[in-house]
Amino acid sequence: MNHGPPTPAGGTPRTVLMCPGQGAYLPGALRHLSGVPSVSRVLRRVDAHSTALGGTGPPVVRLLTDPAAPDPDRLLRADPLSFDLATYAAVVASATVLLDLARPPVHAVLGHSVGDLAALTVAGALTPEQAVRLLHLRDRLLRDAALPAAGLLATDMTADRAAELLRAEGLTKLRIAARNAPAQTVLAGPADQLAAAGRSARELGHRATELTSRTAYHHPLLAEVHRTFRRHLRTEPVARPEPAVYTATTHRAVRTPAGLRAMAAAHLTAPMAFDRTLRALSRAGFTTYLDSGPRALLSTLARAGLPGCATAAPSRTPAGVERLRDRLAAALE
Repeated sequence: MNHGPPTPAGGTPRTVLMCPGQGAYLPGALRHLSGVPSVSRVLRRVDAHSTALGGTGPPVVRLLTDPAAPDPDRLLRADPLSFDLATYAAVVASATVLLDLARPPVHAVLGHSVGDLAALTVAGALTPEQAVRLLHLRDRLLRDAALPAAGLLATDMTADRAAELLRAEGLTKLRIAARNAPAQTVLAGPADQLAAAGRSARELGHRATELTSRTAYHHPLLAEVHRTFRRHLRTEPVARPEPAVYTATTHRAVRTPAGLRAMAAAHLTAPMAFDRTLRALSRAGFTTYLDSGPRALLSTLARAGLPGCATAAPSRTPAGVERLRDRLAAALE
């Protein structure tokens, strides 16, 4: 899925398309785009390959075009693999439309957490079939690992304040999973300690929200899953990305085959520093940040981390192509 021209010479404004992970599934999110050939092609490919691999859950075409499909919490409880596939397909399908509409054109793709798999697909490093196979493999590894109840907790604390709270409360099994913005830090770890951290944060006047997540991504709890996943990835072919691809776990473009394979697995154990990645992109001349997911998840973080930057979240609510075009123009004019 190669899109967009080469990165322009220095001094030319550059645009980043951001691919979210957790939170990117919304029932019926693509219902107004189901007739767009590039969107229907992505959904058909994901469903066909998942079925070929033995998938038995609801097809992503229904989950993403039917507003009555299960909500995120319900789908995650009933069928975690279908939740993962719908999250991935929603971002990739939305991105194909935005890449065609974006003016100025997109010069880089940025993945966030498991959104890295979508970013790698959008940039042409992986095919949808490869990504679906990897999601099936990850699903099997997570089930076989028999992990304890664990998850993610979003807070409005700075990373330093969150670290202080963990030390003060003796919550030694929790880790900072993501430094998303100056006032958004995500914690990961066992469910009981996450609940304790949430109570303590609220008592101190902070917001703390449990995220819809299968487990504690970006945490050492998944170290064995990560090792096995990486072993498989050693033989996975990867193509040169075009446009450039970035991940929130580092601040440089990922270019080498080894780096691209590492990026596909990073969301399992590597902590994210999304705010640092955004600052690096800004220094490199990127001025415009497009969100390919619903609810304006990453564009909100971009505005917080880079005050004054141009952002757009045209897919924040379900919309057709012309409405997406209008939203892009209104946000970026």
